[in-house]
This record gives sequence, structure tokens and C-alpha cells, in this order.
Amino acid sequence: MKDKLLLMFSLLILVSCQPIMMKLYGIKDPDIENEKTITKKALKYDLDTSNIVTVNSKDFLYVLNGQSIPDGAIYDRNGKYIEYRQTDTSCNAGLFQFIPTLNLTDKYNQPDSTDLKTELNKFRDLKGNTLNQLEPADFYLLIYWTVWTGKLNKDHVKIWEDLARDNKNCKIKVIKVNLDIQEYWDEQERDKIIKAMSKKK
Repeated sequence: MKDKLLLMFSLLILVSCQPIMMKLYGIKDPDIENEKTITKKALKYDLDTSNIVTVNSKDFLYVLNGQSIPDGAIYDRNGKYIEYRQTDTSCNAGLFQFIPTLNLTDKYNQPDSTDLKTELNKFRDLKGNTLNQLEPADFYLLIYWTVWTGKLNKDHVKIWEDLARDNKNCKIKVIKVNLDIQEYWDEQERDKIIKAMSKKK
């Protein structure tokens, strides 16, 4: 049993790194998604559909370039960013251990790189509307994911979401940030983004 757990943990670490993830999962070019297709995919992987947001077209490439997929970011109740990675080159596997240990007494590494309010201004709901104010929480966990990453939504996003819910030491609000190309974007802006993405392949 211990050997099986060790093997599973090792695989989770391996597929947390973006280059390995792409090789193992054969990620295809992303399609244009909308509220219906995103919700359908979330339900397929048993994800909560009440906390999904998207990124507006203006900030999309900036947000996408800063993330591996899937990935996560943590903020405290005051909106200050918490760095869970040990080093700049660490993969997101650390989230599997970090989320369950979050509590109100420990001190965390909080570089002044960004804040929650700045990030939320980049997000929209699934219809493209600006977001309402968030409910109060001790911590906010932003999980970046896409429809096109398929099985990783179950292997990572679902597990991270469950770990946050099961943490009894504090209240963690999960916000799942969908990084797919959105149908509600202005068509010309969307075409420019798709063209910019195709140049990077």
C-alpha cells in the first residue's frame, strides 16, 4: 500500500510540470469555449460550477503567460499573495501538501508581487460580466485550468478543490480561473489573441 501511494505521489509531481504535462497528455490546440462548454467539462470532472471565472481579453495573454496549467495561487484574507513554492523553478506539486496545512497561526512567505484585487480585476463571469464582491474567507485559492487539459482537471483541480474544502483549520474560498479562449470576447480581439498564440508554437 505504501509503495502504491509513493508511486501515485511521484506521478502527481511529474505531471505538475508544464513541459512534462504536455508530453504525457498530448494537449491539443484550444478551442473557443463558452458558458455551456465550460460548465459541461467541469461537471464531467465533478468540479464545483458555482466558482468558475474567465479572463477578459485585454489581460488574457498576460495571465496565460504567467501560468503553467493547471496551477494555483493563494492569497490571505487581506488579499496579500502567499508564495507556496520553495523556489522560482518549483512545480505546482507543492499545493498538494500546502493546501491542507493552511491555517491562521503560521507565517507565510508573502512577496509584494501582486494582490488579489489586482487579479480579480482581470476576471469576468462565464457570460463576460464583471465579478461581484467575494464572500469573506481566511484564504483565497485561485486555480488556473482549461477545458483542453482534460484529465489534469481531475488529477489536479478536483484534488486541490477537495483539499481546500476539507481543511478544517480555516475557510478557503476557491476560485477556478478558466484560461480558455472565450466566445463572449469581441471577435476582432479574439482573432488577435489566437494569432498571437499561434506565433508562439
